[in-house]
Amino acid sequence: MMMTLAQALKEKNRLTGELSKCWSMVARENSKREDSARVVDVEDTYGKTQLYRDKLIELKTKIGLANGGNLERIYRLEECKNELKRLNEVHTDDTSDFQPIGNSSYKEFKRTVVITAAQIYEMKQRIQQQCNEIQDELDEYNAATKIDFDSPLGRK
Repeated sequence: MMMTLAQALKEKNRLTGELSKCWSMVARENSKREDSARVVDVEDTYGKTQLYRDKLIELKTKIGLANGGNLERIYRLEECKNELKRLNEVHTDDTSDFQPIGNSSYKEFKRTVVITAAQIYEMKQRIQQQCNEIQDELDEYNAATKIDFDSPLGRK
């Protein structure tokens, strides 16, 4: 079945979720007291994990191959997001700390910053705009590019 990359990415997430659910059921239902009923056929469910794993590998491979010419955008978006996260961690506090010295006196230690909070804000705005532009380009590509994949989940 032909599907766009956007659909394929959603299907990849669905397959990943189903695979995880099946593994959880296998783990939970495999060992039961003899007077307790199993809610799934463990061997059948394990078989589904193998099918879903193989189909997930196939789908990821097809997505990867279809995105061959798009890798720079994908990596650039990833690094833009990483930079935004890192900028959120930069301290911009320029207040003073007071440390006690002796019984009744304090010494002031002034903090200085190199990059101000306002500069961090501007940097984040600029980088977020870059992220948005790259994501828009990727969305257009994902909507226009098609791959052939038959989902075991029976979705269209």
